[in-house]
Amino acid sequence: MDRSTIDSYEVVIQEFPLPAFILNTDLTIRSWNELAENHWGWTQQEVVGQTVPLLEREDMAFSQQIWHAFLERRQSVQLPNASLLHKTGTSVTSTLLLSPLLDDTGTVIAAFACCIPSAEQQTNMKPLFQGLMDLRHAFDQIASVAVFDARGTITYVNDQLIDVTGYCSEMLLNQPWSLILDSSSPVVTEIRTQLRERKAWSGRLSLTSQTGERKHLQATLLPIYDANRIRFQHLFIGNDITETTALEEELDFLVHHHEMTHLLNKRGFLREGEALFQSAASHDPIALILFDIDRFKVINDSFGTHVGDQLLQAMATRLLQHTTDVLAFHPTSDLFGVLLPAPSSNLLFQYARKLQQALQRPYYINGHSLIVSCTFGITVYPSEAKTLEDLYRRSEMALYAGKSIGTGTIQYLTHEMDAQFTRKIQLERSLFTALEDQSLYLAYQPIIELQTQVVKGFEALLRWNHTALGSIPPDEFIPLAEEASLITPINNWVIIEACEQLAKWQQTINPELTMAINISPHQFQSDSFIRTLQHIVTERLISPSSITLEMTENIAILQTQRTVERMHLIKSLGFRLSIDDFGTGYSSLQYLSAFPIDELKIDKVFIDGLATNDHALLDSIIQLGHNLELNLVAEGVETEHALAYLKTTSCQYMQGFIFSEPLSVQDIETRFLKP
Repeated sequence: MDRSTIDSYEVVIQEFPLPAFILNTDLTIRSWNELAENHWGWTQQEVVGQTVPLLEREDMAFSQQIWHAFLERRQSVQLPNASLLHKTGTSVTSTLLLSPLLDDTGTVIAAFACCIPSAEQQTNMKPLFQGLMDLRHAFDQIASVAVFDARGTITYVNDQLIDVTGYCSEMLLNQPWSLILDSSSPVVTEIRTQLRERKAWSGRLSLTSQTGERKHLQATLLPIYDANRIRFQHLFIGNDITETTALEEELDFLVHHHEMTHLLNKRGFLREGEALFQSAASHDPIALILFDIDRFKVINDSFGTHVGDQLLQAMATRLLQHTTDVLAFHPTSDLFGVLLPAPSSNLLFQYARKLQQALQRPYYINGHSLIVSCTFGITVYPSEAKTLEDLYRRSEMALYAGKSIGTGTIQYLTHEMDAQFTRKIQLERSLFTALEDQSLYLAYQPIIELQTQVVKGFEALLRWNHTALGSIPPDEFIPLAEEASLITPINNWVIIEACEQLAKWQQTINPELTMAINISPHQFQSDSFIRTLQHIVTERLISPSSITLEMTENIAILQTQRTVERMHLIKSLGFRLSIDDFGTGYSSLQYLSAFPIDELKIDKVFIDGLATNDHALLDSIIQLGHNLELNLVAEGVETEHALAYLKTTSCQYMQGFIFSEPLSVQDIETRFLKP
């Protein structure tokens, strides 16, 4: 719709036989007819460009909420108790009908509003209706218009409706409205109910053209009564939104389907599955089977992702061939699922086994014969889950439990898994408030200079003391935080908190103290992490040379060039870098020489070997660090024997329970940092 079309509406409302006006999207009045002047007392000159004269102050916020919803939904809406101010200051309650005026992209650019007379307000409406007929030439430019009599017989159609339906006027006139509107449609049933109750109706409906094509209209129907309140005509006004509807349907398909296989994705599954849940008889069992391809990454790495993609498409095709009358879907990557009415446990297992065997037959792709195995996880509603989301997550848990047993497994949810799932949900929910309620906190383990036994600094370690479950180990709650997208704010808090604590100790106790902070591979790759480091530098929270960022060797197997560039960026900000748990991961002399690191932390496993005089590897690591001019920190020192041996080497620092376990701030200050 362009400016000229809106101008046509402005012309129409001046002759419109009801109080009517046009609203801009900012709720200002664009045009105002004479009947509106009579109804509310305001002249067009007084209200154009204004909102306040009409809306009562206390209704402004609520009216804006309705308006924003109207703009988003782009559908006509009837407001039965709209309270607008008369010029005299009195409140006039009217039924308003708002219809959107859309541009070519489907965006609301204005709204047509008219005041619908109540049955009590209507006198003989034939002159009014005749006025509508006199406007048919104007309506032909902007909308599809029809009139039905009390029996539903079509008595008038305009040119636009003829164009939309494909019927000529002779084929439509004196015919029942069911010729173009499906009388069995729930929407038509709703329309009949509204008209029977002497109410207007607005919304979307579909009709069938002469060629059988489905057309979609944004429509409004108004009942017109005589003085005796007997309905004798229905006015139909519609805008063809077929193209807009097609675009919406296309976008809806993209949002709810996997882009490669065109099966429902997880969002689509949750929508369609919820509909099945609602339609199922109360407590009828429903089973969810999730499965994925074992070692799918090996296929991608060996044959290329293009072969992996074709394998997924072939599996989706085969899945549909063997799953009639069930809901098949493809949530992500190589994960697929089937939702179906649950037969007995034995029959369900037989169904899963038969499906598994069908999916594991060879696939012939690009000259390759691929034989794959699939692991299945199964959960049943309502015995094992009460909602569709729970059903999905519990099936996912059963699937991964099955993969830990072996490939090609069919795994049901067990009571033990159920307990684990319940605990996981409880922990996930608690994590959202863990920073706020201070149940997440930092403990600090001293790092000691080996020869002098003087505290050099501390390593900050994240801990969680759950209010109900007690101490939760980091290797349990960190993965949960990553799944819940909470890891970034938690990581940023750890860095800032550790830096601020070190700054306090440097100012009050010892300006030479340092702090080591663990950085995960996920955090290392995050732009938020770099912004946090830049914030520390620009706000001068602490000298960055006092902070050592510890990264595991696994970071080395990430994109090497990007890893090196990011390390140099961190170093340029002034921070120190350390490789944590050295010797247990991706050990390579090549990356040690390429990375701008300052320190190696020797893993506890090499320190434990001293108990049996197995120190060859430890000596090699210490010599390597010495040759590369790196500081060395021995982790997990717990015995006098290990401590004595380390003192004979060139390892400079140590930490471990022989000196101190991780402690609270208060305990650190009491034991080690007395002024």
